[in-house]
Amino acid sequence: MHRDLKFNIITEGQKMGISATCEKHKISRTIYYRWLSRYKTFGIKGLEDIEKKFSPLNKTKPEVVSTIMSLIRNHPDYGPRAIKYLLEEVGYDISESAVYNVMKRNHLTTKAQRIKFSTKKDKKITRNYPCFNDMKSGECWLFWTTHYGDYESLGALYEYTIFDYKSRVACTRLYNTLSPECFEDLLTAAAIPVAQTLGFETKHLCFFEEHNIKGKKLDSFLTNINGIFQNNGYEVTMHLLKEEDQLNTLQEMRKNHTHQLLSFLMPFIHKNISFSSLKIQLQKHIREYNLNHKIIYSGEFYSPVEYHVKSSGTDLILPLWAYIDRTY
Repeated sequence: MHRDLKFNIITEGQKMGISATCEKHKISRTIYYRWLSRYKTFGIKGLEDIEKKFSPLNKTKPEVVSTIMSLIRNHPDYGPRAIKYLLEEVGYDISESAVYNVMKRNHLTTKAQRIKFSTKKDKKITRNYPCFNDMKSGECWLFWTTHYGDYESLGALYEYTIFDYKSRVACTRLYNTLSPECFEDLLTAAAIPVAQTLGFETKHLCFFEEHNIKGKKLDSFLTNINGIFQNNGYEVTMHLLKEEDQLNTLQEMRKNHTHQLLSFLMPFIHKNISFSSLKIQLQKHIREYNLNHKIIYSGEFYSPVEYHVKSSGTDLILPLWAYIDRTY
């Protein structure tokens, strides 16, 4: 059973009652509590199928995964063994099971799935701006990074933020490096779970900068991001924001968010706490901001989540992750 379905069952149990939920989905209470325990301990990743422990995500190098995905797109009729032989021809010697694991993680284990994947065009980044004035809550995300500085006990500190333009719901994490992998982690582990819980219909993702991702690396990055969105049921257009005269409002949002984060974090930074502890403190702060921090929207005060619930008519039941601190 896919982890998202397990997550939905756990959430439904909190709302509708565990016994009724277990009966509806034909699972035992023992299984329900096992999933609940794994979720509390490991977060959403704890709901992955156990066998994934034997094929860790970092086993196959990113460039090999990118080549596999390209071969699948060009040869959707081919299974893991045939793709393995094609990889050998271009200089990669990996096992058939490793190819299968890549297919499995990307939901491409059947011929029908691969054919559907091969007919989809990769999303390219556009320099055209979305129509911000027409956006509804949850439809347009802004992404940026901010370098907080380099510290002897913490190393380099970078803020990664995905920020909803209309509601101002924020997903922010700290990392020590600038890399596509950090953005993908923020997207899959924080932003998409939030979007699914709040019922966002995300259609646009706007980048303030390219993070020096050029050429083939940029193409690979966009392909991976597009795949993540598609696998979670979203069709998203990606935009690159560079024209300064159109960025005043957006830059002000970014500046205000980063300023209040730094104001909160600096006392902890000066106390020389560990990087992992600092990240947990930021998680708590972002949760408090999204749920309880009041902002003016058209003359009325709401928290970002309250505004989204009001404007979208969402019947919101917050899931477990909204109250749990998880390491990353």
